[in-house]
Amino acid sequence: MSLGALTGRTRLLTLQTTVLPWILLLLGTLSFGGSCRTVPESTPVPHFSALVRDFSEPGGYFDTDNLISNETSYTQVVERLKPTGGVYVGVGPEQNFTYIGRMRPRWAFILDIRRENMLQHLLFNAIFHKATTPYQYLCWMFSRPLRDGAVPAGEAEIEAVVSAFEKQAPHRGLHEDNLKELLRHIEGPLGMELTIEDKAVIRSVYGSFFREQLEIRFNSHGRRPMPYHPTYGRLLLGRSPSGRPSHFLASYEDYTYVRDLVVQGRVVPVVGDFAGPHALRSIGRFLEEQGERVSALYVSNVEFYLLRSGRFDSYVENVRALPLQDDSLFIRAYFDYGLSHPARLPGHRSTVLLQRVPRFLALYDTQAYRSYWDVCTVDYMP
Repeated sequence: MSLGALTGRTRLLTLQTTVLPWILLLLGTLSFGGSCRTVPESTPVPHFSALVRDFSEPGGYFDTDNLISNETSYTQVVERLKPTGGVYVGVGPEQNFTYIGRMRPRWAFILDIRRENMLQHLLFNAIFHKATTPYQYLCWMFSRPLRDGAVPAGEAEIEAVVSAFEKQAPHRGLHEDNLKELLRHIEGPLGMELTIEDKAVIRSVYGSFFREQLEIRFNSHGRRPMPYHPTYGRLLLGRSPSGRPSHFLASYEDYTYVRDLVVQGRVVPVVGDFAGPHALRSIGRFLEEQGERVSALYVSNVEFYLLRSGRFDSYVENVRALPLQDDSLFIRAYFDYGLSHPARLPGHRSTVLLQRVPRFLALYDTQAYRSYWDVCTVDYMP
């Protein structure tokens, strides 16, 4: 399918789905037999699978499962992120939703070299379609029975949401039923063709959340989870330096915005290398056709690995080719493995930093970046 054809289909989709999120919300919080089935299947999003397929590169290897983030310091910048519109490009699993909820882009693309990450985002997509509230999202994610009236509608405090969620025990039968329904959604309305191996990955990811519950941690292949890696529960209850809840599930408005964007087919996971020849370039061409500009690039510590592998120059040229704006932001993470960042906050092993993308490109042209330490310290927004 050509990008021109995708553009036409996207315009049609926009007309068809303008009121869909509101219809879903008006359907309320129906439940059936104590399971987390809350809303009917949505109308198909015919462009979604084409975007995933046509923009993706062959998958690559990375030595972590990345089922959840290991960046407790995501709380460091959330209050500084303002609604910008435009397009968000990120990497990795669920931490993207917190940034999307704060920045309110019109599109979001999640680019990751691991095909497993794309499949995990298809799982997230299906869960968002089923869950109209943060409480329901947790219920679906961790396979716990949903109870009507367990939490107040709307702006419930995250601690109240978690307390209500934890009163329901995980249920193996519900887990199996939910998995079948989530796979039906991915292969049905989303139009994704899953191989046997793909289904095994999704089953493994969903099973990890079921087994480990809120204690699930970031993990590296062949190594036990490190105690300094945060649990999902810690990330969920994280607070900003001023003491405000930070996670997207702690804000009903942020959750609703992210969910609406997902339901509209505008959160698109793509398999690809940030320095690769196809994925990021394809996203850029599509955005040019849409008349959109990239407002944020969340790259975690991807640049560390690109510098180490000698592919940093290709990455920079890919970034330069994107349709940018003067205030486009980098959101990046620096990890303290012996050398602390000047902006590191007490109690965190990572530091999350903001930088204007045009400033990054200008400094690159002066050969300012010889190491990841340079990338993270030569210029960042205080």
